[in-house]
Amino acid sequence: MDIISPAIRRSDVASACSRLLRTKRLRRFCGGTPMRSWSRATTNIPKTEANKVPEVQLFEERSLKLAWYAGWPDGGHNYSYPHQWLRFHCQCAECRQPFSNQRILDPSKIPGNITLLDAFIEGDCVVLEWTDNHKGRINLKWLVENHLHKLEKEDKSELSLKKSHSIGMSVIDYKELEKSEYVRHLYEAILKEGHIKVHGLPTTPGTVKKFVQDVFNLPVQRTIYGEVFDVMSTDKPINVAYSNAELKPHMDLVYYESPPGLQLLHCLKFDESVQGGESILIDGFDVAEKMRYKFPAEFNVLCSTPVTFEKIHYEREWPVHMRYRRPHIVINDKREITGFFWAPQFEGPFFASEGNVERYYDAYRKLASLIDASPTKKSFLMRPGDLIIFNNRTWLHGRNAFTVSEGVRHLQGCYVNIDEFQSQAQVTLFGNKQRIQFPHVGNQSF
Repeated sequence: MDIISPAIRRSDVASACSRLLRTKRLRRFCGGTPMRSWSRATTNIPKTEANKVPEVQLFEERSLKLAWYAGWPDGGHNYSYPHQWLRFHCQCAECRQPFSNQRILDPSKIPGNITLLDAFIEGDCVVLEWTDNHKGRINLKWLVENHLHKLEKEDKSELSLKKSHSIGMSVIDYKELEKSEYVRHLYEAILKEGHIKVHGLPTTPGTVKKFVQDVFNLPVQRTIYGEVFDVMSTDKPINVAYSNAELKPHMDLVYYESPPGLQLLHCLKFDESVQGGESILIDGFDVAEKMRYKFPAEFNVLCSTPVTFEKIHYEREWPVHMRYRRPHIVINDKREITGFFWAPQFEGPFFASEGNVERYYDAYRKLASLIDASPTKKSFLMRPGDLIIFNNRTWLHGRNAFTVSEGVRHLQGCYVNIDEFQSQAQVTLFGNKQRIQFPHVGNQSF
């Protein structure tokens, strides 16, 4: 969709602009002032279409229309932009700070009856003049890439990483991550599959935090368990994970408003005498979709009924009292799943009207059964030097019970914020050169 490249010099764009066009209605509206239409260099445009000029016109008093011909990269479409929308998206220095690109206009100062008086092309922008005496500008390439109906149609030119399922699990050697192509593979596996295993890490405590800093170039997310936490059986566990009991599939820290995104678990020690203790992963989003398909009425109950998740524990070094209410499944305006929250270990009292209790628990049992029977379940043993990375927002994790005599099972873990990871994935894989549609990472973004 590269209509106007940011790298094009203003003189290049100006030379590509043609005569002014204006409809009769627009002449009456703007006092007869002509309005320019424009074209650009014919790179990537079929020769038969190269002489056709895309038009920028005010076909209606309350909207600006951008019309592209079939031979152009985004050809065959007419995009309309309401005057209010254009005013709030003005990119001039008075409305957006040039270096930070943050909006600095005062929304309360924009009149509700704001109207566009004139619009014309200047360089790689459309210049807009308003009834509030403001003269602003918006980049043409940005306008085309962010039209109002952008999310309503599939953009064929936009690269997309599709979610995929595999029977096994992608594995990569730690030493291979010295090469950039393997770092890219790491990001892609986490985005597409939701998890990856890394072999061959040193078994030195603190390695998992160093891995996040060196490979992802990100900070770890500090929680009530600190920056790095040790998963091993203790006499007085402050978490079920810190014992040898079975740990049913769940999301970590679901009682946070923003639970951690990536979870990393690094095996420091797993003695041969330890029996059991297999790690488990299950695709929560896949389970939620199956719930929608098999039990649509119960699916709606789980989307609309808030549940209490809590961590209330005063008998620990850092006493905590956390409680958060949310539904198990979150959907957007298109009824796409954007969040899935499942952690029976951390459920508090259920509050609802008496008539909704049985409906909820009926749906709850059905969801639990689908989780137990999920074909996406992966079970594996961690070995010293192994690191498992998975998306805590989309994949549930658990562990089989284990017994120890003289042996030790010791994992060390940490978290990464999901939005920071997604940002770093865009920067690492594509930079600012190419827009990318990722599989949903479970951060509840619409």
